[in-house]
Amino acid sequence: MAVDLLRGLSPSPTVNVSSYLRLGLINLVMSRRQGQRVGKGRSGENLKDALNEYNRDAMRLITEVYRCDNVGELLRRVDDWVKEEVEALEDLGYGVVFNAVIPLMTRLAIGLRHPYTEPLEPAIAWDPYWNLPYIPASSLKGAMRSIAETNNHPCAKALGERNEASTVVVLDSYPTYCPPGRGLLTLDIINPHYKEVSGEISEAESNPTPLVFLTVSRGVGFRVVILTARNRLREKCGGAVAEDYVYADAKCNKACTVKELEWLINKALQGGIGAKTALGYGVFKVQ
Repeated sequence: MAVDLLRGLSPSPTVNVSSYLRLGLINLVMSRRQGQRVGKGRSGENLKDALNEYNRDAMRLITEVYRCDNVGELLRRVDDWVKEEVEALEDLGYGVVFNAVIPLMTRLAIGLRHPYTEPLEPAIAWDPYWNLPYIPASSLKGAMRSIAETNNHPCAKALGERNEASTVVVLDSYPTYCPPGRGLLTLDIINPHYKEVSGEISEAESNPTPLVFLTVSRGVGFRVVILTARNRLREKCGGAVAEDYVYADAKCNKACTVKELEWLINKALQGGIGAKTALGYGVFKVQ
């Protein structure tokens, strides 16, 4: 079913995966409704089963299309684009604190409710222009903030407060390395839970349907880039503070060094990014 509805799908900026998924879903629903009008189909469970089948087939097709041997050129192009973005920010007075390609040690589950892959359930964070999975800047920065606040870290205020904008700029992270012979994406499952009620349902009588979802494969490398607004610090406190520190308060009391921010970044990557981190997902291999 999905193979026909998504024919022509390829890993390229010229082929919009989000549009393909939505178009396939619309065609499926319209065809089912047309069949019901002429007496060839039934509503309810039949449509639900068809949607589940479409969901599984679409994910399977995407994993087949996004083999590492197929996406090399696309990953090179997005990496070049990120480098241009960093150069533009440096020209505006921002300073690079962290810029490296970090490989995944475990599968990454990110954006399980994402608008651009909404037809998939669960979904995956997906850039509609580059047609690639990615880590939103808010996900990485949120992980950093959680660790900073939990550990009373000196860089907590550098990540922003209600009355002061953050001096730390986190860019969206894109995959730029994919191990040859493997896949960029891997299918995974969530086993649904049910409540066993005495006299009504037992384990032998239950029929749970596992939920299939897309993850970024282990070994895929993401370019992680984090900058600091050195121009703001330079104007407020002078060049010496701007070079060695990421944040200083209104009286220019030094609070967060570059090394302390690097520790926070590494700790967040090692602890896991995205969903299901308590189960070991989203862990990066940091040197």
